[in-house]
Amino acid sequence: MKIKKLLNNNVVIAKDRRKGEVVVMGTGIGFQAKPGDYVCKDKIQKVFILNDNTKLEELISQIPASYLELTEKIVAYAYAQYDIQLSESIYLSLTDHLYFAIKRIREQTDIDNPFLVEVKQFYREEYGIGLYAKKLIYQMYQVDIPEEEIGYIAMHVIENTHNKGKRYVGKTLEVVDATITFLRKNYLNVIDEDGLAYTRLLNHIKHFAKRYIEDKENDIDDQLLSKTITEVFQKEWECVESLSLHLKNEFGREIKSPEKNYLILHLRNCKDLKIDH
Repeated sequence: MKIKKLLNNNVVIAKDRRKGEVVVMGTGIGFQAKPGDYVCKDKIQKVFILNDNTKLEELISQIPASYLELTEKIVAYAYAQYDIQLSESIYLSLTDHLYFAIKRIREQTDIDNPFLVEVKQFYREEYGIGLYAKKLIYQMYQVDIPEEEIGYIAMHVIENTHNKGKRYVGKTLEVVDATITFLRKNYLNVIDEDGLAYTRLLNHIKHFAKRYIEDKENDIDDQLLSKTITEVFQKEWECVESLSLHLKNEFGREIKSPEKNYLILHLRNCKDLKIDH
């Protein structure tokens, strides 16, 4: 493929015989190059086809290419550090967000993130990616982003991990928060938050919340298991039954029986890890 336009040392627009017009990213791919030169194949890290992506083409025409590089570094870190694979749509949504977020911060415009607490507590890996982005942004633009923006970057990661929109992610976070808040108040009032059992409970609740929102909970009921759990783990069963009614009041639907069993078992695993004061 031949270079059509240089965006910076690491991003070029090129012409491919089969794919048409493309954006090519790679360290040093545009360094000392000029239009008409062939792209060095060994330096190619990412290729975007522009012919069918008018929004990306518009974005590139309006935003410095360094912001696309920034997104690529965040995506690469997510995969290398946490094995999180993100959908390609993040290159459009996150690049756009980062550009205007940095612009807002430079203009000293305050922002709020209503889901910051939930993201920090329940999506620690994604928040860790946001912290990495904070370091990159300071290195590249000498801008120190606040916690609220770290949370928004984490939310972009969450959205593009599951290819869901902001409304879906927001609703899921609401269910996660309502569930954890209820359990902490009624059962896990004192608990080691760094303990393995609590981490497993959080992970389970995150996946449960997605299934609950989508109405795709496990509905294969093992009656013998349900009977055993009800009889042996009475306190945990009562707590989850109350939680189910609480979620019905908040979101319109109770928890299905098989999901209740899994929650009961996770609660039981946390029981012996409470801290005595």
